[in-house]
Amino acid sequence: MQADPDVRDSDDVLVARFLRGDEAAFDLLVARHRVAIYRLGFRFLGCHEEADDLAQEAFMRAYRSLRGFRGEASFRTWLTRIAINLALKARRSRRATVALEDAPDMQSGPAGPDAALKRQVRQAVGGLPPRQRQILFLKVYEGLKFTEIAQIAGISIGTAKATFFQAVQSLRGRLVPLDGGQGEEA
Repeated sequence: MQADPDVRDSDDVLVARFLRGDEAAFDLLVARHRVAIYRLGFRFLGCHEEADDLAQEAFMRAYRSLRGFRGEASFRTWLTRIAINLALKARRSRRATVALEDAPDMQSGPAGPDAALKRQVRQAVGGLPPRQRQILFLKVYEGLKFTEIAQIAGISIGTAKATFFQAVQSLRGRLVPLDGGQGEEA
């Protein structure tokens, strides 16, 4: 049995098909990128409902704007930039960053070293400047290459790398051993 040829088409091919009037091609783009855009929204906003809303709005904006898509970046990079802009706008409008440790999944379950470590890491990441947090998220959680990150953030590759390095260095300074620094000395 042969796989549906539409599923194997690249994003570029699907965009071209959509631009020629094939509405189903956009549905395939949505299916392909839906989870990643939702995940991005959740990591930025910390709320499942807001992440769903963000993903829906990102795809609606992409649908309305796709005719103006110049192809200078990949469709994925372009869509991610739309989603990040929406997430940043949502965070600015509510004037407070949702603390990730307040997310429902962090409230349940046993307390202990794992929960304490997760809470500490989330607080440390939440305390980073927005640009560092964005670059760190795109590199670590989304697994993007620095070239893609630079396109999404509208910065040079060197700046993306430097910002990532600064974020990592800052996290190292913010994270303390869970034993209160009482561990063995080298």
